[in-house]
Amino acid sequence: MRLSIAAKFNFFLLFIFSMVLVFSAAYQAVRERDLILTMIKEQSREQIEAYFDGLNMLMLTNKMAARETLRHKFLNHAHVEDARILRGDAVSKQFGAGLDNEGARDEFDTLALAGKGSMEVVHNGQHSRLVVTRPLLAQRDFRGTDCTSCHQVAENTVLGAVRFDYSLDTLFTRVEQNILTSALSLTLIFGLGLLLTLWVIRTWIVRPLNQLTRAIEEATDRHDFGHRLDGDEGDEIGRVILAYNQMLDGVERQLGKRHCAASQTSTHEPLPPSRNKGNADGNEPGTRHSGPSQPK
Repeated sequence: MRLSIAAKFNFFLLFIFSMVLVFSAAYQAVRERDLILTMIKEQSREQIEAYFDGLNMLMLTNKMAARETLRHKFLNHAHVEDARILRGDAVSKQFGAGLDNEGARDEFDTLALAGKGSMEVVHNGQHSRLVVTRPLLAQRDFRGTDCTSCHQVAENTVLGAVRFDYSLDTLFTRVEQNILTSALSLTLIFGLGLLLTLWVIRTWIVRPLNQLTRAIEEATDRHDFGHRLDGDEGDEIGRVILAYNQMLDGVERQLGKRHCAASQTSTHEPLPPSRNKGNADGNEPGTRHSGPSQPK
């Protein structure tokens, strides 16, 4: 398949743009997702600390019955899907089983009550969420409070845990929308750049080459070597046009020399003898000369 110079340039630019668009979109998606997860994780640490402080205040004021009110306050925060306090075995033995939502429901809860915190993104089909758990250990000085004074357990015993589930669907959807907007903007910019490149190629490359091609074809078909082309001598195509004009000058000089040589040769060539002209003594050519006739 024969392609013009403009088509080859456009195909090459389209290939480069497609590669840049794909890699930039993938990189932007990864970077924005990482940024969102970093912000959510930082938010989860602050909210877990706030939840611990709220529970501690309720315990010190003997108002643990109002802990569900505290839980619902955190549930009203943006992107919070679930917020629960998990009740450990040591607390259950001392104060009872607690509420239904304070027991272990899945492996994350089980690990948290075993003293192992979690911070993991879970994907369930189209739904994505961040699960954050943090165990609460009995310490003599936990943020200014002696936990062992109320809980009759050894130090570093797991009293419970706090769990937060954050929905990532809205945030990831926003990321996809930003990527789509960026891709459309890049496509628009590339389209304008492609049109500008096409105009430059046609104006500075294709048009001069077409003029040069037509001039060569006319000189070859009509043997007309007097037509000259105008070009910018500062670029490569201009120098090609200049070389073409110089070639025509040389051809014309050679043709002129040949014409002059042919004219001089025809001027100095001797004329052939005339058959109608008599010889020097006035006789017809081919007639024998005889002496005077004798009288009979």
